[in-house]
Amino acid sequence: MAVEAEPKRGPARPGALGGSRSGGSSLVGFVQRYGAVVMLVLVVVVFSVLSPDTFATSRNAVTILQQQAVLACLALGLLLPIAVGEFDLSVGYVLGFIAVVAAKLGGDTGLPGGVIVPLCILIGILIGTFNGILTAKLRIHSLIATLGVGFAVSGGTIGVSGGTTLFKGIPPVIPDLANTDVLGLKSAVWIVFALAIALFVVLEFTPFGKRIYAVGGNERVARLAGVRTVAVKIAAFAIAGGMAAAAGILQLGQAGGATPAFGVNLLLPAFAAIFLGATAIKPGVFNVWGTVIAILLLAAGFTGLGLQGVPLWVEPIFDGAVLLIAVLVTRREARSLGGQPA
Repeated sequence: MAVEAEPKRGPARPGALGGSRSGGSSLVGFVQRYGAVVMLVLVVVVFSVLSPDTFATSRNAVTILQQQAVLACLALGLLLPIAVGEFDLSVGYVLGFIAVVAAKLGGDTGLPGGVIVPLCILIGILIGTFNGILTAKLRIHSLIATLGVGFAVSGGTIGVSGGTTLFKGIPPVIPDLANTDVLGLKSAVWIVFALAIALFVVLEFTPFGKRIYAVGGNERVARLAGVRTVAVKIAAFAIAGGMAAAAGILQLGQAGGATPAFGVNLLLPAFAAIFLGATAIKPGVFNVWGTVIAILLLAAGFTGLGLQGVPLWVEPIFDGAVLLIAVLVTRREARSLGGQPA
């Protein structure tokens, strides 16, 4: 039985942020929905004034989009487990593992890219499915389950790579997937944009998307309404694993080689973008375009700071602060919508 409406109240779960607020003045509603967009515009304007010859250029804009493609792919996949009320700490490790596996397969076996790419996506889906079984079926807390899987995967990454960078024998189709010029942008940007549209359609216009939000809003009520909550959660983790694998393929294509360090450093920015994105477009709801806008906002802000001479070690501090602020804001949204915050 499909659930046709998203519950507005629920227990303290990561996905239980409710829907967007319907009352209040139109100005307040506009600020709630598009505050992050306004902030992005302000950031662009400010740094364009401060660095007109470097920041305010089409080349810089294209560079930002291309650099954020892998992060966006990872974050969009991570969005689904969070939307169903769980966390997935393994996706960064999966990204790195898939990158080295693809590079290893290309270098050692000579398999064509047309075989390696779908095989690696399948491996990511299987890892995500395992996460879902541990969490939804065996009832292990998602933080513990996915962290354990992530550590195991990281060991596999080191084992496959031997702790070295792999760059020989990578099939040409992999760099072509990431770096082909299409209408002035690299193909990685268009691939991620297509994935974002597909995920948006699934979440907003399909029964599966309604079930995702229903389970995240109140798992018990969704179960009583006939939703197969275990299957929905497993599917959410499986898709997250597949998207992390896709991000690994794109990362390998962009870099031209794979190292064991790939992926882990993207986990915090991905979480920050998702929670910050829940304050935009559909306030109080983890959503696709809010996440995309948040990624661009974080990227534009740090790029602008970098052009002003801010050292690189400020970036994790910046991302961590944004994550904390975003969580506090989403908690307030949950309270204002009558639900209970995670």
